[in-house]
Amino acid sequence: MIDEYDVKLGYRQHPLLLRWGLLATGKVAHDFAQALKFLPHHTITAVGSRTIERAEWFARRHAIPTAHGTYEELGSDPNVDIVYIASLHPDHKDHAVMALNSGKHVLVEKPMTMSAEDAQLLYDLGKEKRLFVGEGMWTRFFPAVEWTRSRIGVGGCNDDDNEGEVVAEPKIGNVRVIQADFSIDGEDVGPYPTDSLYAKELGGGSAWTMLPYVVGAFSLPFGSREPDRITANGIIPDGDYDVGDVAIGMTMTFTIDDNESHQQQQSASRENNIDSRPPPRNKAIASGVVGYLAESSEVTMYAGKRGRILVNAPAHCPTSATLISKPIGSRGNGATSSDSGGDSSSSNPTTMHVQFPLPLPSKAILDSGGVQLPNSMGFVYEAEAVRRLISAKSYTFPQWTPEESVGSIRTIEQMLNQINQ
Repeated sequence: MIDEYDVKLGYRQHPLLLRWGLLATGKVAHDFAQALKFLPHHTITAVGSRTIERAEWFARRHAIPTAHGTYEELGSDPNVDIVYIASLHPDHKDHAVMALNSGKHVLVEKPMTMSAEDAQLLYDLGKEKRLFVGEGMWTRFFPAVEWTRSRIGVGGCNDDDNEGEVVAEPKIGNVRVIQADFSIDGEDVGPYPTDSLYAKELGGGSAWTMLPYVVGAFSLPFGSREPDRITANGIIPDGDYDVGDVAIGMTMTFTIDDNESHQQQQSASRENNIDSRPPPRNKAIASGVVGYLAESSEVTMYAGKRGRILVNAPAHCPTSATLISKPIGSRGNGATSSDSGGDSSSSNPTTMHVQFPLPLPSKAILDSGGVQLPNSMGFVYEAEAVRRLISAKSYTFPQWTPEESVGSIRTIEQMLNQINQ
């Protein structure tokens, strides 16, 4: 199953053959290469690394025809249309600028850069050169997340359907409460404190590896609307090494463009009766935790007045979601807001569980090592969205817009400023 959000916005499927060049040869680049093998209109024509030996090893493993011993050679390869940048976080900006100035489209692994200013520079450069620029927030392309988006008021919409949006019922209405987490046991991944997971000079710290997913989960209902208020606390170890944070806890508040609540407040004001004023339903709160201390459940929850949605684990690359709907005025356990001894069956919540199985790896994928990270076959959704957008001469993601991408990095910067004080 391929993500349909860009198709719903009017972009067409087209038999464009997209020729990829992979910049870097680590685990993420390996898994991305494996996913591309599943897609019929994608091919990997070149790979670049800091050494020709590493590039040639990766090329042999994935049957890639050309290996380059420098990233600049990859950028100038005439048989490459788009460069997938999976280098260390601090190098993303320079590598993307190099590729764009070489006339290549770019898909940059998250975080796109380590500052909002640098991310905006990349989007501006892509616009100037009419080249695709996207941040690889692959979560947004999973069908379970697209399904979730269709069941909430994206951008602060009311329950009324907006023109141009696909009607999907039931919906939970405006999102009022979000809970999200993404925490792992870092020692399951690499040695402390020298692994790139931790080392600040290599872009380590959970702020740049785990936090983008939770910030992205928070912004799903609100689009480019940034938080009104951010409160963050974190754990930064003391010691001889320049180590990034190992855990961050946070809360954020958002304002919703809620016409329904506004009309109710105006009506109450006209009646001049303070007791009839509705609660501040144009506000939402989000809370979460990320880090390397221990493995958490990694479930994202969105709650509105008409129910809640669980994006099930692993929420950063999910294959299922659960919607628990309820009539307004009832509680989730089926009780009503007033104490009545009558039949409460009409107020009982209903549950809808949806599953979106991942594509099965082919023999070629299995023979070259399979995938190394959870649910990496889900890269197919993001990659196919890129191809369709480029074929339609549309050069940014609608699922993860430049405004949302830059805003998320700005939010991370604000949190780091707080925990580093």
